[in-house]
Amino acid sequence: MDLKEYTENNRKAWNAVMPHHQKVKKTEWDTNFQKPGFIIQDGDELIKLKEIGIAGKDIIQLCCNNGRELLSLKNMGAGYCLGVDISDAAIDAAKERAHSCNIDVKYLRSDVYDLSDELAGKFDLVYITIGALVWLPDIERFFTLVNKLLKVGGEVFIYDSHPFVNMLPWECDDKTKVEITEPYFHKEHWEWSDSMDYYGGAEYDAPTHYEFTYTLSEIFMALIACRIMVSFFGEFEKDISCGFEWLEKRNLKLPLSYILIGTKHKELTDENKSNKTGRSTNCKI
Repeated sequence: MDLKEYTENNRKAWNAVMPHHQKVKKTEWDTNFQKPGFIIQDGDELIKLKEIGIAGKDIIQLCCNNGRELLSLKNMGAGYCLGVDISDAAIDAAKERAHSCNIDVKYLRSDVYDLSDELAGKFDLVYITIGALVWLPDIERFFTLVNKLLKVGGEVFIYDSHPFVNMLPWECDDKTKVEITEPYFHKEHWEWSDSMDYYGGAEYDAPTHYEFTYTLSEIFMALIACRIMVSFFGEFEKDISCGFEWLEKRNLKLPLSYILIGTKHKELTDENKSNKTGRSTNCKI
């Protein structure tokens, strides 16, 4: 399949699960965001967001789902905020919540690979959280887009599950033996047709959907190719996936999540198409 076939199937899958997520969480989220200044981020993520500074920054969140994290950044003092997601149902929920809670955040329904050139160079921060990279069939093309969206000197902030967990069994209990059940290097996509309701566990007829696992080296090299300099990388024991709480509770000191922050370099000029080693960059900017 080509890239658009993967992303279109995933759009249908997210549209199918969103009503189930809303059923479980809508009241909680609506109630919380009626409180002035409410933020959903906490722990190490909140610490790093405060360190880089959010106030006054123009922010785009890619693969924003129902937009609650971006509402929180606006409540932290961000400037213009735009959330993008491929799911029609997710964006509808995000727009409804922003309107009902009177928080000035904009949302756009789009495949991230189709974003308009009009957004180029408009943002101080590209914000990416769990549930983004795993659905994307081309990681380098994605970070090319990230580079394009950022102002020179702008930052990308990624808070995601650690690739290490892709080798471990999902949704187990405190009696489960901790063992490697999948390879770390997995070049092929994963094809699923099971329920995606990680909040309520509802069973329904899920459209076929596709996931893509990336190693840390693939993520770092994609950033390097797109001239994004990593300024911070931290690994944490906190599970943010709703699938590895059983590991976190056992206090095994395993890397379950990570935060990566990178900064956009100056644009390449016609006279400087290669780096100091003489190797040309693969990122078209």
